[in-house]
Amino acid sequence: MTQAVWITGVGSLTNLGVGLDSLVSATRRPSSHFLDVPDAWRQYPGAPAAFMSQLDAAAEHVLSSYTTISTDRATAMALAVAAQACLSAQLKNAPEPPRAGVFWGTGMGGLHTTEASYHRQLVDKAPLRPMTVVKIMANAAAGQIALRYGFQGPNQTYSVACASSTMAIGEAMWAIRTGRLDVAIVGGSEAMLAPVVMAAWGALGVLATHQNTIDHSQPCRPFSANRSGLVIGEGAAAFVLESEQHARRRGVMALAEVAGYASTCDASSMVKPDINGQVRAMRMALADASLTPSQIDSINAHATGTDAGDVIESQALVHVFGAAQPAAVATKSMHGHLLGATGAVEAAFCVATLQAQTTPATLGLDPIDSSCQSANVAAVPREGKIASILTNSFAFGGSNTSLILKTMRS
Repeated sequence: MTQAVWITGVGSLTNLGVGLDSLVSATRRPSSHFLDVPDAWRQYPGAPAAFMSQLDAAAEHVLSSYTTISTDRATAMALAVAAQACLSAQLKNAPEPPRAGVFWGTGMGGLHTTEASYHRQLVDKAPLRPMTVVKIMANAAAGQIALRYGFQGPNQTYSVACASSTMAIGEAMWAIRTGRLDVAIVGGSEAMLAPVVMAAWGALGVLATHQNTIDHSQPCRPFSANRSGLVIGEGAAAFVLESEQHARRRGVMALAEVAGYASTCDASSMVKPDINGQVRAMRMALADASLTPSQIDSINAHATGTDAGDVIESQALVHVFGAAQPAAVATKSMHGHLLGATGAVEAAFCVATLQAQTTPATLGLDPIDSSCQSANVAAVPREGKIASILTNSFAFGGSNTSLILKTMRS
């Protein structure tokens, strides 16, 4: 017997602020806050004059309470957003610890600590600190969350590039739906704003830089004819997922329902997107949710602002939805590309969209690329009845994940 899976709590830290309210506000009144990478980073060979998306002051203040000698920045973010989600869900601990799990996503785990450790040893000639391994390991965030809340069920970490946290949410949903678990803390965090990381992305030639960006105030421009590449960022989002029965026993209501999920692999290229894999993921998620394409009211596109990615996704959407496209948005135009945390933050944006009954704007869209005109995106927010949202996360390595969220409104 399958069970409905509810989202009863949400937490987030981004360049837009703290918590679900900050995302609802951005949904109605869009804004972006991108910065230049520090001048000091330019000393590293190949480090580009690029842009980045950094936590805002309010998010940084919240994060400071979770930063310790045993937490990487990404782990501190995970603890901060998990605390927000649990407070939102009125969940202080696991009523039945073995039936409570943690499912977390991160692209590169403790890379912030990794880079700092190499610098400490090779440049400063100083010994590494005792907790270095514990901070670096990819499953540190999931382990720290379980420790804090006493969750003794599955403790799983997904590292699938940009699809990491979407996969974590979907796999947790299936575990609850099939009765393996009652409740889970799920989400993703990423902290990769460091000079060598930027140099590595610059070597791929996919970043928006001072040289190739027309408008430095809006460097991330998915689907636009003036797009110039992606903007790397940091951030995190977390959710409390529960079976409907478990939530009702606790006397809490849902913010949204996780209704469908699917994951596919292109098996064709490590870096180039493939239309067939994306189409299969979306169609399988629709089938998992028992929905038809016409029942999707809004789409949060993966759209990163790169030429190949935006065009392929536009074509894939046509294959799935035909000419009558639902309203779509690329929220990365506001928060940038958060890599392993992106799927979780965009799922939180989907909850905000359901709350606001408004599809957010895609900033910097005008003029739209003629190759992407089939995507029903707009440079302004659009109000309208929204019952179901599909969100996509497509990753290096050929992984494609699609997730469907539904409103709880009657």
